[in-house]
Amino acid sequence: MQTAKQITTANCEHRLRDAQATKLKLVNAALLAFSTQGYDASSTRSIETKAGVKRGLINYHFGSKKALWQAAAEHLMSITERDLGTALSHMNQIDEAQQLRFFVRAYVKFCAKHPELNRLMIQEGMAQDWRLTWLLERSVRPWYAQVCRVFNRATQLGIAPQMDAHHFYYALTGAATLMFSNAAEATALSGKNPQDPATVDAHADAVANLFTSIRKPL
Repeated sequence: MQTAKQITTANCEHRLRDAQATKLKLVNAALLAFSTQGYDASSTRSIETKAGVKRGLINYHFGSKKALWQAAAEHLMSITERDLGTALSHMNQIDEAQQLRFFVRAYVKFCAKHPELNRLMIQEGMAQDWRLTWLLERSVRPWYAQVCRVFNRATQLGIAPQMDAHHFYYALTGAATLMFSNAAEATALSGKNPQDPATVDAHADAVANLFTSIRKPL
């Protein structure tokens, strides 16, 4: 038989798991709302309804709408750093002449898996406020610097298109994300699901071909 201490511990662990599950539901619902409707148009009540939890749990778990936004953005940025960090570590193990292509393909595949990232950046990138500042300092500036480093090295090797790194950053971002951010439109036009693995792979190749087909003149 379980002792009273064991029962108490088990109950605490169960409540902790329930709380963590509730917080994750709220974070995921918040990401959907903030990335598609924007911060101001997303009410805490609608987020709680979408998450399927009781009213008042946002304030209970996060304290405010602002704190929920930060928690949701932190969750997304942590996933971004983990997945793209893994891709970058793999990229560094291959021949430099192939690194730009590998980088582009990895980024496209990530964007296909997480279209909410670009949607959120579109929402927050249109005005200079505390949310954009938070995103820039938390993750976007370091990522921008990494993209520029990869591109500039490819330029030195003579395998990059003729543009500067800043333009490459936005050209790549647009090409890699739009089909997945506008998935409903892409499906309606082509009759294909953009999230289909074969479609994602084909799009990764198409975008990579845009930026890696140029070779240094003889």
